[in-house]
Amino acid sequence: MRVFLAGIIQGARTDDGIHHQGYRKEIRDAVSAAYPEAQFVDPHEENLGRLEWSRDLQREMFLRYVREAGRCDVLVAWLPEPSMGTSVEMYEAYRMGVPVITISPMAGTWAVFSLATRTLPDLEAFSTFVRSSEFAGLILSPEAIESSEAGGAHE
Repeated sequence: MRVFLAGIIQGARTDDGIHHQGYRKEIRDAVSAAYPEAQFVDPHEENLGRLEWSRDLQREMFLRYVREAGRCDVLVAWLPEPSMGTSVEMYEAYRMGVPVITISPMAGTWAVFSLATRTLPDLEAFSTFVRSSEFAGLILSPEAIESSEAGGAHE
């Protein structure tokens, strides 16, 4: 299973600073606990020096990860506040039929309720959801669900 980790990086900031990225480890840990074989696509972790890159390289990276969002098995989006980049990644995943799990207090905003397969209020609820049969049903084939219910990794 390939998991795209989407979430606020710069958000509405107008400087070169970024928001705290600790949520990425918490999401990764929650998924890995239920699905040890999970692989992660993390635009933040994979491109730590991106703020010093030229605009052309930044644009190329952004568009590459937008495409990648539509190629994963599930996209998990951390949205404590609006994020234009995350919204674009969510849209691409939605457009390509990839389940979009959003962790956000903004369940009532149009972009979130229109694109999210499921919206959870916080990381604790997400951690519980990842261990559920509902999550398994979103990302696994029926055969894999039967196998995992017989003693698989996500229990």
